[in-house]
Amino acid sequence: MKICVLLGGASPERMVSLSSGTAIAKALKGLGHDILFIDPATPLEDMDDFRSGLENISMENMDFESMAQLNDDIFKEHIPYLKEQGVDLVFNALHGGNGENGVIADILEKAEIPYTGSDYQASALAMDKFKTKLLARYVGVNCADEELHEEPVHAPDKVKFPLVVKPNNSGSSVGLTIIHEPCDIFDATSEALKFSDTVIIEDFIPGREFDIPVVKGEAYPILEVNPHGVNDYKAKYMGNKTEYKVPAPLSSEITQRMQADAVKVYNALGLKNYARVDFRMTEDEDIYLLEANTLPGMTASSLVPKSAKAIGIDFPELLTIIIEDALS
Repeated sequence: MKICVLLGGASPERMVSLSSGTAIAKALKGLGHDILFIDPATPLEDMDDFRSGLENISMENMDFESMAQLNDDIFKEHIPYLKEQGVDLVFNALHGGNGENGVIADILEKAEIPYTGSDYQASALAMDKFKTKLLARYVGVNCADEELHEEPVHAPDKVKFPLVVKPNNSGSSVGLTIIHEPCDIFDATSEALKFSDTVIIEDFIPGREFDIPVVKGEAYPILEVNPHGVNDYKAKYMGNKTEYKVPAPLSSEITQRMQADAVKVYNALGLKNYARVDFRMTEDEDIYLLEANTLPGMTASSLVPKSAKAIGIDFPELLTIIIEDALS
């Protein structure tokens, strides 16, 4: 099968996408597939140079603002090329931006090119943290109190300290700030608005953090994530202190309850193929949704593959499951 791996893109999560895309491609090549790399933010005439640079990916010294200013509107110009190349499927390994908010999925849909991941509407909903929480509450899933702003603010309207400030439409914890003591939050909200049109301010939920992959509507084993500090971009992709436990050490009752909540969110948003739904749990075992990720990290050591491995599904097999579901 000829598979185009979409990676890079115009997003603060560009480097994470490059890591996911190259890992996916390596595994798919091992399965005998013919791989074509495409970056939606690179003109076709420069694509060979882009591909040659994939051998030197570094997660150090990230310039998130510069990556967010890239332009992937030229992806529409890539569609005739994909058709000329006889691509059977696009594996969407993009993170954030138009790669994850449904815009690129919509272009592929209209071009009648099969692709992995959720469609335009579901992707757009899941990318919007505020709307995700509205839908989650509707299906009975707990969420922390929040408020939404379009401009920087000096103080929250209703949310109490400690609180979390983050972009409403971004991922990988880029632009996230956790504030424990009452203070002027103007700088934190300004920073978040560099990566999104709106900023969301939420109650900080103390406790343990858990991530649950959902593949084809089925919840996989829960991972407990312990970054030994704030689970920000550095902890997720550059730190070596973060601990992962899978399956998470939870009672069967809590496990079933949390997995059921993950599936509820997955179905409420209309997601497909695969996603990851993240939660926090307090000492009193109250469970709160953090967010849903429609295109989570997909290196061989990322959380979704770690969870799949716990039930005997290796990385190439996981990719095959996703591809077969996308084609069906």
